[in-house]
Formats: sequence, C-alpha cells, structure tokens
Amino acid sequence: MKIINEKGKLFGIINVIDLGILLIVGLILFGGISRMRSQPMISNDSTEGVLTFEVADIRMVSVENILVGDSLFHYDKGTYIGEIIEVTHEPYKEPVEFEGEWVNSEVPGKYVALFKVKSDVKDSPDVVIAGGEQVRVGAQFRLKTKSSTFFGTVLGVEVN
Repeated sequence: MKIINEKGKLFGIINVIDLGILLIVGLILFGGISRMRSQPMISNDSTEGVLTFEVADIRMVSVENILVGDSLFHYDKGTYIGEIIEVTHEPYKEPVEFEGEWVNSEVPGKYVALFKVKSDVKDSPDVVIAGGEQVRVGAQFRLKTKSSTFFGTVLGVEVN
C-alpha cells in the first residue's frame, strides 16, 4: 500500500492539501484557546495607590458635587474604586482660530475637574488593577459618586 496514491490522497483517505489545511486550523485553534486561558499574573496583596482622574467640559454645579471624602464607584459594575482625597478645577479650554492661529480659549461656564482617589490597587508586572478593572493612563471610565455620574479619564497612577 502506497502512502500517497495517484489521486494525491494520503493512505487513500484524505487529500494532502486538505490535511495541511486541517493541521493549520487546528494549530490556530489550539493557540487561541491556550492564549484565552492564560491570565495575567496578579498578586493577591493589594497596596495603597493614588489615581488621578480628569472630568472635562462640565458645569460648576457638577464640579461642586465631586466632594472630598466621597466614595467613587464604577458606574457599570458598581465596584468600589476608592475615596476622593483631593479636588481641584480649572476653566475648560477649546482650540479656536484667531487671526490665522489656533489658540486655546476658555469656554464660559465650563470647567475641568481634577481629582485624586486613594485606592487599594493590585500591582503586578503586567497590569495595575483598581476596583476590578485594569487602570492605565488615558483610559476613560464611567464613574459615579453618591450624588453624580460622569466620564473620567485617568491621568496618573501612583502605586506606593
């Protein structure tokens, strides 16, 4: 019995090209499944960290509802992130064209709130996790306190 017959079938059962395609698909599936099963290394020990958030283009009444001492939560999951320890604000600016140049101009009645949150974070070589979510500079989260809801952008992550 020949290994490959006249029709190009392996042991007279399956075409060699079809076998190659099946092997490639199988390897891709195996690699995908093994990658999905692997999780980043996370230490079980949590340390104290400070997260800095920015909320832009809001009115003063919204700034006044972000209070020091309030608890901060993820809006969608409801998980606790930490306690607000500092709140500052500055006028909101947008780029506008003025005499052929682009300048940042203040928008009347709009502000940028900057606040720091003391949080228990899990720090590992790959990720920093706070409130069950990976926290990275530039990430935007939907957040809530007892009296307000807003989108906040992470500006800083400090792990002690």
